[in-house]
Amino acid sequence: MNAITREEAAKLRNLTFPDGSTIVRSKQLPWTPWAMPGTQFKLLHVNRAIALTVILLKVEAETVASVHKHFGDAHAYILEGGFGYEHGEVFEGDYLVEAGGISHTPYTGPDGLVLLGFMFGGLGGFDPAGNLAGVLDCDWHYETAKANGAADHIAAPAH
Repeated sequence: MNAITREEAAKLRNLTFPDGSTIVRSKQLPWTPWAMPGTQFKLLHVNRAIALTVILLKVEAETVASVHKHFGDAHAYILEGGFGYEHGEVFEGDYLVEAGGISHTPYTGPDGLVLLGFMFGGLGGFDPAGNLAGVLDCDWHYETAKANGAADHIAAPAH
């Protein structure tokens, strides 16, 4: 097998292999607006069988999220910046697991945030009156990324 340079690899498209393995060239994916102002994401992977969504999430500095509830565990590795909420603050290089079933209102600090996130079961956002305003699950992420031309590497949901 011939080795290629990092520069050559950066020009390659996402690859999906017959066995289901995938290489995602995340630098080539455009950022897609996420569910709240000041946020964008790149969809990396979806596994509907276990309700798993994997994303890169970018949040502008000093952004306060609306109250939301995690339907399953959410895992995050902080790549840049950080955020905080009632459990404390996390910073670049930190890894956290938010338990399924929790509701919270995180906020980003002065440096903003970029994280690698793994969501099981998705999450639900609430309006100011406490009513469920929307659900961000595998299919929401897929359809939103697809509308932005950023989901060619993800299998479409079975209908």
